[in-house]
Amino acid sequence: MRFRKNTLVWAVILSMAGSVLLPASCVNAYAAQNMTEPANNLNTESDIYLTSSPVVMDVTYGYDGAAKSGRYVPVQISLANQEQKAFEGTLRIQAMESDYEIYDYDYPLTLSAGEKLEKNLDIPAGRGEILYVKLFDGNGTELVRKRLRINVSREVAELYVGILSDSPDSLNYLNGVGVNYSSVRTKTFNLTADTMPDKAVGMDLLDVLLITDYDTRKLSDSQTDAIWEWVRGGGTLLIGTGGRANDTLAAFREEIVETAFPAPDVRSVDMGVEYATNGPGDSFINLTCADISLKGGTEVLANDEFPVLTSTPKGKGLVGVAAYDFVDISDFCETQRSYVDKLLTALLGEDKLNNLSSYLYYGNSSKYWSVQSILNTGNVDKLPNMPLYVIVILGYIILVGPGLYLLLKKQERRRFYRTGAVVLSLIFAAVIYLMGVGTRFKNTFFTYATILDTSEKSIDEYTYINIRTPYNKPYAVSLDPGYDLLPITRSYYYDMTPVPKFTGTEESRVRVEYGLNETKISAQNVVAFTPKYFSLVKKSPNTEHQGLTGNVTLFDGQISGTVTNRYSFPVEKVGVMMFGQMIVIDELGPGETMSLDGLKVINYPLNSSYLIAERVTGGYQYEKPDIEDENYMLALSRANILGFYLDTYASVYSPEARIVAFSREQSDSKFLAKGDYDTYGMTMFTSALDISTKKNGYTYRSALMKAPHVVSGQYYAASNSVYGMDPTVLEYSLGNDIEVESLTFEKISDEFLEGEKNNGLSMFSGSLYFYNHDTGIYDLMDTGKSVYAADELEPYLSPGNTMTIKYIFDNNTDYSWVTLPMLTVLGKDK
Repeated sequence: MRFRKNTLVWAVILSMAGSVLLPASCVNAYAAQNMTEPANNLNTESDIYLTSSPVVMDVTYGYDGAAKSGRYVPVQISLANQEQKAFEGTLRIQAMESDYEIYDYDYPLTLSAGEKLEKNLDIPAGRGEILYVKLFDGNGTELVRKRLRINVSREVAELYVGILSDSPDSLNYLNGVGVNYSSVRTKTFNLTADTMPDKAVGMDLLDVLLITDYDTRKLSDSQTDAIWEWVRGGGTLLIGTGGRANDTLAAFREEIVETAFPAPDVRSVDMGVEYATNGPGDSFINLTCADISLKGGTEVLANDEFPVLTSTPKGKGLVGVAAYDFVDISDFCETQRSYVDKLLTALLGEDKLNNLSSYLYYGNSSKYWSVQSILNTGNVDKLPNMPLYVIVILGYIILVGPGLYLLLKKQERRRFYRTGAVVLSLIFAAVIYLMGVGTRFKNTFFTYATILDTSEKSIDEYTYINIRTPYNKPYAVSLDPGYDLLPITRSYYYDMTPVPKFTGTEESRVRVEYGLNETKISAQNVVAFTPKYFSLVKKSPNTEHQGLTGNVTLFDGQISGTVTNRYSFPVEKVGVMMFGQMIVIDELGPGETMSLDGLKVINYPLNSSYLIAERVTGGYQYEKPDIEDENYMLALSRANILGFYLDTYASVYSPEARIVAFSREQSDSKFLAKGDYDTYGMTMFTSALDISTKKNGYTYRSALMKAPHVVSGQYYAASNSVYGMDPTVLEYSLGNDIEVESLTFEKISDEFLEGEKNNGLSMFSGSLYFYNHDTGIYDLMDTGKSVYAADELEPYLSPGNTMTIKYIFDNNTDYSWVTLPMLTVLGKDK
């Protein structure tokens, strides 16, 4: 025994000595053959070759290596087959989501002998800072692993600005500028027609797209469509015009330009009195400017004579058009970088910039809770009939107890009681089992919410799904491959849970496999009924010209025009909404056209999307919840999806009217490629309608089209509400393109204020003051008066048609948000 131990010790010592004495070349060759790994795990990029690979892989990602977590990240992969035979395998990208679960994204890969291939993919990056790109052969053996560390700033939120310009070097002044009190910092990326994405998901990283000194005719139709889809989803398109106005507006002119504009000419532009060094005149510079009038446009920055920057909302996004070319102001902005801050803050607004700051910490977790609210309703047919169960159970108790005993006693067969009790128990167990067949889930099931947004040319589908299984076992489902897929997960930032280490060797909880005929989602380590949320987006041509169409005129508080149902089935609970006013129609038959003239106009509160949704869908008619009432559950599901749509996609001050509707004739499971699964959900139909607010040389519009400037107090523009405890002073811009004829204070319709279901809506009641420019003091106004004529407004209007109003709430102990009246202005076009 002692001899064996001594021999073993000497063997270990000799083997260690031998490894030390081996030539370095031998050791390196052995390591390269098995695994090559970087010495520093914090490298931005690293390659790991786990075995001899016939394919060489190179990866780049994001814009210049920069990306944002929680969004789609463009990943460019270069592959080269170095062997003289075909290669088949799988390309896998691995990411950690905000709930710290690992997601795999698999793509089939085929390379012929010696072939080189470029793949451009858009990958949901999750909340982790690391992506792993892996290559597998046909047997599932991992060949290559590339580790990518996403360049994400954790100190300050970044505003990503994509630039399309023939003079990108002259726009370097836009990079690295602190915006909104330096809570956000700009980061610019130069794009070309070759690198510009042709799908909206490829632009998901960008917050702003600037096009200036550039001919947009170079863009393809698919690239232009992608830009518009990205804008409607919340992006901001900023266009510089100047001497090349016709070039930069070429691809967008039909959508946003209201009338033909004159040839650009040189004008003196006041950049702001804060930039005057020796006197007021120092802030003026001569620039070639174009006078552009936008559909539904509002002035963001203006001179006394013409607007310098105008914007118009599109969906949840925004289009801004500057009178000048941003290249022309480069010399000024190189020395006055704060002008970029001024311009972007004025264009985007503090709310949007603050959202960017909060996104740095919470990602898209807010969307998780919103989606949860529309997918947590279920099929009431799956609910058990409780009265019937009670009757059956009581019957069992009576029969198995005194009933059976007395029956056997009367027949003098009490010795059979135990046997009879067992038989009755088995019979009733079978009865209860059979009663539950219709309410029992046997397989993976889906709840979904779909929004179909149709236009003349296309159908944009936004579907949200919740996948669940009734068992603690893995499952796999197949979806239509035409959808862009994005997981929606909650953030554990709220729980202060530390981020686990992500090494690339972990087993994934969810795998998404992209095939030609299906997108397969498989889940491992599943807990029964645990939800998995996904967003599915698809754009398709509107070849059958379906949708809801019409022409609407809103003028002086009256709505007129027509709407038409071009679907082959009836729609109901139709709402036509614009600028805080709407009309509700009970039903439109297939092909039916209805006039809006004379129909009741309802003024709705901007700060309560759910109250609006309940009014359109009829949910307001139910005083109390009743889950056994099929009509109540239908109204609840419709109200949930409409409320979500208004919060997520719609803009209150859009220059378009918006029509929404529902139908009882809808097809389920359109997102499934195959498989027989239970699906339950709701589809909402919507379209944008052209709206006219002009008549006989006069314009009627909301004074809230441009968010009021907050002089003092707390004001939330999205809901037109103030914090009730504090006096608030707001400066409204009524538009320098009109001569004001009247100003109307529109109040919320009484039906939103009555009953217990007003969602705690608090309307302004108190003192109202107008600032008098002649006397320099605030004049107390009559709060019972709703319309002010031009002669009454004269001392209160500034030369630039702005008006300052002070609100003092009666109950200054009310710690809540108070809804203000909506201001509308009627003016003669200049």
